[in-house]
Order: sequence, then C-alpha cells, then structure tokens
Amino acid sequence: MKKLEYFKVVLILPGNVLITIPLIIYFLTKETYSYHLINLSSVLFYISLLFFILGLWLAIWSVRTFYNFGGDGTPGPWKPVSKLIISGPYCYVRNPMLIGVFFLLLFESILFSSMPIFYWFLIFFIGNIFYFKNFEEKDLIKRFGEDYKNYRDKVNMFIPSFTPYNKE
Repeated sequence: MKKLEYFKVVLILPGNVLITIPLIIYFLTKETYSYHLINLSSVLFYISLLFFILGLWLAIWSVRTFYNFGGDGTPGPWKPVSKLIISGPYCYVRNPMLIGVFFLLLFESILFSSMPIFYWFLIFFIGNIFYFKNFEEKDLIKRFGEDYKNYRDKVNMFIPSFTPYNKE
C-alpha cells in the first residue's frame, strides 16, 4: 500500500508541475513562441543535461529517503511523515526534493528554449518559498518542536552545505 501512495504523490505533484503545466504553457504559447530543441553541440544542451541529471538524482534520492525514514507518511501534504527526516540529502539541505524539481524545470526551459516555462519555474520557485516560510515550517514546528527548530537553524532551505547536519 505504501508504494501505491508514493506513486500517487509522484504522479500528482511532480507530474503536474513538470509535465501537465509545461504542456499547457506550450499549447497556450506555441503561436507566440517558437519552441525548438537546442542544438546538441550547444553548450546550453550540456547545461540542460546537467540540470536534468542533478534534478532527477536529487528527486529520486529524496523520495527514497522519505520512503525509508519517514514512517507511515508520504511527501504529499495530505499525509505528512510521522518522523523528522534528517538523513540522506536532508543532511545537507532542507528541501532537496524541491531543488530536484527546480533543476528539472530549468532543464525543460533550456532544452526547449522556452521563456514561458522559465517563467513557470520562477512562479513555482517563489511560490514554494512563500509556502514553506508561511505554512510548512509552522506545521513542522508544531509536529516536531525543538528538533525541527534546531534542524532549521543549522540547515539551509535551498542552498546545500558541504558538511552534513549533526543533531548534537
């Protein structure tokens, strides 16, 4: 049952952010913007490929960490984890799953030379900063108390550190 719940979370959250909304943007703006894949010999192609690899790696590592250490919850807000996750990529940054999604959106915007998809990335990025600061962090403090406050004070929201978080 837990695997099915994780499949739903991945399908609903990143699936909409990375596939459904960019497709809608494409269909609404295709007459105004020319979408073409960047040249395979272009430096931008390799930059986009780097974003793709990093984004996919971070997203998979984060979801696996949630699955293995989060108790009976999921990454979705409708069934939050029952344990504070401070292992795996969460030792280095508080929101590695989102960073993975950010990188994947940047990959899409560069690969398709799409400013509208880049604008979607900016909206999604700013919206998540607002959401985490005003809603999720308050909920995490309520659920995990001082453990989360200590973690929050020592680990950046979106900029990874080179040294892992040490609870002591």
